Amino acid sequence: MKLLFLASICAGLVLGSGAALAGTVQVVFVQPDTFTDAGDGDREANSSLQAIADYLQWLGRRYLPPEQSLDIEVLDVDLAGKVRPTFRWGIVRVVGKPVDWPQIKLRYRLHADGKTLGSGEASIADMAYSIHLGSYTGLDTLSSEKHMLRSWFRGQFAKK
Repeated sequence: MKLLFLASICAGLVLGSGAALAGTVQVVFVQPDTFTDAGDGDREANSSLQAIADYLQWLGRRYLPPEQSLDIEVLDVDLAGKVRPTFRWGIVRVVGKPVDWPQIKLRYRLHADGKTLGSGEASIADMAYSIHLGSYTGLDTLSSEKHMLRSWFRGQFAKK
């Protein structure tokens, strides 16, 4: 029993130390009240923006080397789909129409050891998002936006 306990502690330390060796991402939303479409109402918008920030931070831990950090200023968010009122369900977000693709505009700065390694502005969009809809699980929120961000992040920052 003690051996199992000791093995669990060692495994936790190994997993915990791996997480500490990943790159970091700081996310700031610039004037989020002016965003094109971050969600229906303050509660949904706050939840959507938090999900975007969490996902960008996860991407940093996954793809950035430990010595690098990335500062991201999100300038605009336009979620996939459009909010539509319905008689039966109230307000719902309808996705799948080609003209309602997700878009995020941001400014970024990648740095390590006090030096800027890269910076710029990006307007990220996935005009073909409706093609991927069948491959997303229904449990994941903002799956279209996450797919789009992952593609951009990997292309921009992943080791080649």
